[in-house]
Amino acid sequence: MGLEAKYDYSPRMYRRVVFAAAQAVSFRDAAEALDELGELKLLPKRVWRAAKRIGEERVEECRAVAARYEELPLPAQRQSPAAHGQAPQVACVQMDGGRFQQRERIAGEPPAQPLDLPNEESAVESQEDGSWCEYKAGVLMSMTSKVHAEDPCPELPTTFADPAKMRKIAREIKGFTHESAVSMAAEEEAGSDFKEADGRPETLVKSVVATSGDVEAFGPLLVNAAYERGFNAAPRKAFVADGSSTNWGVWRRYFSHYTPILDFVHALMYVYAAAMAGRTANEGWSFYRDWSQWLWQGQVGRLLTALGQRQLELGLPEKRETGTPRAQLASSLSYLTNQRERMKYPEYRKLGLPITSSPIESTVKQINRRIKGTEKFWSEGADPMLHLVADRLSQTDVTAKFWARRLDRIIGSASYQQAA
Repeated sequence: MGLEAKYDYSPRMYRRVVFAAAQAVSFRDAAEALDELGELKLLPKRVWRAAKRIGEERVEECRAVAARYEELPLPAQRQSPAAHGQAPQVACVQMDGGRFQQRERIAGEPPAQPLDLPNEESAVESQEDGSWCEYKAGVLMSMTSKVHAEDPCPELPTTFADPAKMRKIAREIKGFTHESAVSMAAEEEAGSDFKEADGRPETLVKSVVATSGDVEAFGPLLVNAAYERGFNAAPRKAFVADGSSTNWGVWRRYFSHYTPILDFVHALMYVYAAAMAGRTANEGWSFYRDWSQWLWQGQVGRLLTALGQRQLELGLPEKRETGTPRAQLASSLSYLTNQRERMKYPEYRKLGLPITSSPIESTVKQINRRIKGTEKFWSEGADPMLHLVADRLSQTDVTAKFWARRLDRIIGSASYQQAA
């Protein structure tokens, strides 16, 4: 058994500590789990320091690999690594964002301690001491599906043609224009006609990338992750996201050779809001029923014409006008117009491509379980922990490979010594 000089436990035990830190809701819970299951008694602060150290190593490793990828010429970037195996039938990349609370360190303040432990003496006790920041996450999925000569599902799924279900979905995701989990909420209400629809691709293996860095830092991490998994050799490739300009900026810069797909449920909710704007429920539903079917069938021009006619009836909103029927209609019309080239849903279904972003929304929810909370504040360590959580959620062997590389690196170094 070997020990690292700075720590009094073996690399194997070190790995267990870091796994518990990424798996548990807090460092305190991780410490309790290690004590109960591994008979390893560590203070939560010790767990945090171990996780932060390894997370920082992962951050540096990912940045270095992404930098090497960016140095490749464009033709090489669009190929797959020689060592990669068979390419998937379908490669899908999705991205979204989440939030966490950050506290800026004050000059002269001692080094930060675990900030998800509100009862610790060093923890932040007031929510006013923090501010909400955004992190970015991506999910990469190898998938399998069939290609169809005709649209395998030409009729709108009954979930989205049911007035009661649509009212419930709209109510649960009120304010959907700023809500990231729109597609996931709708899918939870959906029936088998949507979840098991003919032609819907099946996910085989997913991997996850996450960082608190800006889009300039996130983009290279995401595209390198796709490159390493051999996605460029896939015969069918899709990039699925909501309408955020940040998402489509990443697509334009790094994934323009992927089919761009706007999450169908986000588009549908804008159609629903436009149909209901300024109308009674019964009146609005009669319009929504037609408009939603047009959206599903890719008749975007027809849909936009109908919304334009409705805008002539209501009039244009005043500058900064919000919350009114004409403001909602204007918002829907603008959103759908800007995204019209990414709403060719019959074509995507024929190609066996995914049309919802529920996988990334579910992933963000899982990350939030560890990172986000009114009682959790990060002045440092958020980015390292995001990398560790992303590794844990990945179904590839990224974690095992990292620990193998790390062990090989330290065995011959001065930081590694044999236990007495």
